[in-house]
Amino acid sequence: MEIIVKEGYPYVGVSGGIFLISLIFRFPLIWQLIFFGIFMFMIYFFRNPPREPEEEGENVIISPADGVVLEICEAISPITNEKSIKVSIRLSLIDLHIQFSPIEGEMSAREYIHGTFLALNSNKASELNEQNRVLFKNQKGKVVVNQIAGFITRRIVMFRDLGFIKLAKKYGMITFGSQVDIYLPLDSKIKVIEFQKLKGGESVIGYFND
Repeated sequence: MEIIVKEGYPYVGVSGGIFLISLIFRFPLIWQLIFFGIFMFMIYFFRNPPREPEEEGENVIISPADGVVLEICEAISPITNEKSIKVSIRLSLIDLHIQFSPIEGEMSAREYIHGTFLALNSNKASELNEQNRVLFKNQKGKVVVNQIAGFITRRIVMFRDLGFIKLAKKYGMITFGSQVDIYLPLDSKIKVIEFQKLKGGESVIGYFND
């Protein structure tokens, strides 16, 4: 498995090159330390650690992202246009920015919205910013995950095409600060609370209702 995702190669390569130049040309120590810090941050940010879900099964819904639960509310889901429970997850710069499949099943539809790049603390950011929405479904139910870019973020990446995906497998990434919303059926059993810290690909968000 790659230590860092390939999308991070340009960032790691450029920052590492600048740090190397600062050593070769004997920049002041403070600049060498700054460039080294940036280089190490890029390695950390684009890290690619293994993740295993806390539980497995067709009913299990796993967090698609690292971060803190910002809000749990009823909302209309993108793609399906159905009333759903929305769980919003805010990612910090030090969180892993890879997204994971919340269920085992089919990635059956996708909507990409070019949008704007408002700061995520704006009330309009989740409506107007760049977004990538993916519908996951199996025989137990449907889940939509919406990747939302922030003010700093300028790129949402998909690692794979639509089709079958196993539970908690990596499928995409948002570069730098961002938010991920997951829409669950109204009758789902929610197992998280607001301000709870989640780990993508590991933490259980809830279960489909039998």
